[in-house]
Amino acid sequence: MTTEPLSLPRPRGFALRAASEFYAGFTPGSGMATVDGVGREPSLTLAFRLDGTYEAVAVCLREEGDRVILEPAGTTDHRALRAQVARMLGLDQDPDAWLAVGARDPVVGRLQAEFPGFFTAAKPSPYDAACWGVLAARLPMTQAATLKTRLAEQRGDVVRLHGRAHAVFPSPAQLEALDAFPGLPEQKLARLRGVGAAARAGKLDAERLRAADVATALSELQELPGVGPWTASHILFRGAALPDGLPTAEPRVLHGLAAAYGLDAPTDETLATLGVRWRPFRMWVCVLLARHLARAEGGRGWRHPGLARERAAAGRKLRRT
Repeated sequence: MTTEPLSLPRPRGFALRAASEFYAGFTPGSGMATVDGVGREPSLTLAFRLDGTYEAVAVCLREEGDRVILEPAGTTDHRALRAQVARMLGLDQDPDAWLAVGARDPVVGRLQAEFPGFFTAAKPSPYDAACWGVLAARLPMTQAATLKTRLAEQRGDVVRLHGRAHAVFPSPAQLEALDAFPGLPEQKLARLRGVGAAARAGKLDAERLRAADVATALSELQELPGVGPWTASHILFRGAALPDGLPTAEPRVLHGLAAAYGLDAPTDETLATLGVRWRPFRMWVCVLLARHLARAEGGRGWRHPGLARERAAAGRKLRRT
């Protein structure tokens, strides 16, 4: 008897190629994604920690007709794996509702056309996002990515799939046992251990965070050591992959809004007003705005010299509210 391959429905309008293009240049991913093949239909391999058990897993994705085929290694919990991949790529959402946002708002329609087939491409989990937030604090992104890769290779686990070894970032238990690592000061080591403890206590459970009130979730996340407004927002919106919400801690969203809509110095209030049209996919639109900014003016807006200052000001504003 032939066994059906593990798969997910491929929603109308979705293209794995579009997600692959994003992950291929996604510095915070730091080795979590590998794209193979050229042309219109590449395969995408993702390596990460599985929700709940934190097993090290790898999964190769490819399109086949109206299905996205999953070839996994590292786990037999295929139900959890399918759910996590669907969340990361937005395959658990209504595609017609997403395309309808572009029909309501012509600017969003142009952004969807600029990145055809793209729904979202999130981090694997709130745990992964929290670890990145700690590592990236006050470091250039490329340096933080190098640290993350070294931690995966030296203190994490290796999963083999299709003849290739994939180094996966340490589990919560491995982080809690981390007493020293070259390039990591004691403060960051302590914060990483705190992230590991929080994950093991269930505080970084993706479904719990997605079901919570946004303000409550952000407030609870900021109770973790070293987690401020920006990292809390990153954990919730990019780690738990919340489709609807406004990440006001990230000033690049406002810069992207200005570039896409032709606005002069838009505010958080401008974002909230325009964002009403984008429900229930405000976060997905914000990702498109950031991607548009990275392309606009040769990427100069993405490297705005005042970005760190703006991010700090946004954090102070959020702490007061």
